[in-house]
Amino acid sequence: MNYDIIPLFSKVFYIKKLDIDTKKIVSMMNNDFEKAGSKTSVDIENICSSSISMSVLEQNKFSSLKKQIMKEFYNFAHNVMKYDNEFKITTSWFTKTKTSQSSNYHNHNNSMISGILYLQTDDNSGNISFEDFSNRRFNLNVEKYNIHNCLEYQFKPTDGLMILFPSEVHHKILKNNSNIVRHSLAFNFLPIGKIGDGDNYINIQI
Repeated sequence: MNYDIIPLFSKVFYIKKLDIDTKKIVSMMNNDFEKAGSKTSVDIENICSSSISMSVLEQNKFSSLKKQIMKEFYNFAHNVMKYDNEFKITTSWFTKTKTSQSSNYHNHNNSMISGILYLQTDDNSGNISFEDFSNRRFNLNVEKYNIHNCLEYQFKPTDGLMILFPSEVHHKILKNNSNIVRHSLAFNFLPIGKIGDGDNYINIQI
């Protein structure tokens, strides 16, 4: 039987292991963290922390890291997605997850593409879980899950691993069951310049 499987309208994830000195980056981080999350009653009790600064990649000491991230991002945006637009990192912050900590499911507003770069992990430091909260109408029984039928998918973080994904996709840090602090860097992108044609366009300048 001949047939095609076409992942039409799928959410595109870009996965790449960067050749960087993650230990050096961790040693350069400031200890300016606060409780993460929306700070409402829906927050889990033992939630991870995020850096107070939301523009860590604008610091001079991380300029080379930012260049590496942008280089890889444009490979995704220009060569894979074939976008002509230029992009800018709008926000960037470090996340710190201690033993037994995790996070809520959340997505990133006011951005188009988001990214995560793992800096200090081990086998038990907590996967990242992505979940599809869209209305699929029916809750069918599934014999075996795959990327076509799953509602939740996990990635195991490793040092230097970068994941780029659509900002609207909900995700969470699962419980850190290791004895080390799980460190990661998160960042958001927006297209800049003229977007659209004719009378249906905007010009984003940041």
